[in-house]
Amino acid sequence: MAVLTIMEVPGATTDQYEKVNELMGIRGDEDAPDGLIQHLAATDANGMVVADVWESQEALDRFVNDRLGAALQEAGMGSDSPPRVLPVHNAFEGAGSQPNVVLIMEMDDLTTDVYDQMVEGMPAHLEQGKNHPAASHTAARSESGGMVIVDVWDSPESFGKFAEEAIGPQAAEGGMSPPQPRVLQIHNRIRGHARVS
Repeated sequence: MAVLTIMEVPGATTDQYEKVNELMGIRGDEDAPDGLIQHLAATDANGMVVADVWESQEALDRFVNDRLGAALQEAGMGSDSPPRVLPVHNAFEGAGSQPNVVLIMEMDDLTTDVYDQMVEGMPAHLEQGKNHPAASHTAARSESGGMVIVDVWDSPESFGKFAEEAIGPQAAEGGMSPPQPRVLQIHNRIRGHARVS
């Protein structure tokens, strides 16, 4: 089963991040590690957030143990708390071509059943999201039983329009409040060769 990992690294810099990738020999999509579906490195005022989708927990563990752990230590880029690892419920590449921002939405009142009902009524989610305006969409089950959504968009405004036109009506039917995303600027995006299973 695919997993979403979210690692918060307060105070981390993009220079440290680049050093980690240099140590591992990862420069772009062609160097993506085995089992990686998507890697996002984003920044905000607090530091960096890394959100990855892996084809399995085993692939993630192998990468962390064989490559990432030592590189993080050597670059002096670590986190006081372990990354969150969440089971992916749905993930796809959309039609969006400008991956500028990552939006992270913590939705404790959204169950997988309600999510499935909502997206059934959204044309953008048909045919595995091939016409979705986002560059990518990942929905994972959170520790609380809700959902964590990680989307890649060209701008917060594009998401806002989609939220108003597509998400809002479906959320209202499900008795949910509109999503309040955390918006981060994308520093790097790597698309792996693996696919969601």
